[in-house]
Amino acid sequence: MNKILSLRLRSCLSSVRRNYCAPPPSTPSSGSQSAAAANPMTPRYKPTEFQKFILVWTKKFKTKEEIPTYVSGELIDKSRSQARIKIANVLMLLTALASFGAILVGKSAAKRGESVHQYNLDWHKKYEEEFNAKEAAAAAKANK
Repeated sequence: MNKILSLRLRSCLSSVRRNYCAPPPSTPSSGSQSAAAANPMTPRYKPTEFQKFILVWTKKFKTKEEIPTYVSGELIDKSRSQARIKIANVLMLLTALASFGAILVGKSAAKRGESVHQYNLDWHKKYEEEFNAKEAAAAAKANK
C-alpha cells in the first residue's frame, strides 16, 4: 500500500514539476493576433508622466515629446533602476558632505569652549537660580 502511494506521489510531483517549469505554449501569429502580441519585445506599456520624466532624465529620450505612446516594460525598468542609482549616489554624496560639515562645526565650537556638557551645566545653574528666586519671592510674600 505504501509503495503504491509513494509511486503515485512521485508521479504526481514529477508532473507538477514538468508543468511548472515548462515554458508557455507558443502560438503562431495569425490574422486574429497582432504582431505585437506575438513578439514579447514590442512596446506594450503606456508610461505615466513621472515615468516619462525618468526616461528623459536617464537620457533614454531627449524630450517628453519624443517618447512614443507605448514603450517596453524593460525600458521602464532599466530607466527606473538607473534613476534609483543616481538618486542613491547623490544622497550618499550629500550625507558625506553633511558629515564633513558637522565635523567642522563641532571643531569650531570646541575651540570656542562650547560643549554639550557646558550647556547642561549652564542650564542647571539658570534653572536653580530661577527656582531660588521664586522661592524667595514666595517666602517674602508669605512673611508680609
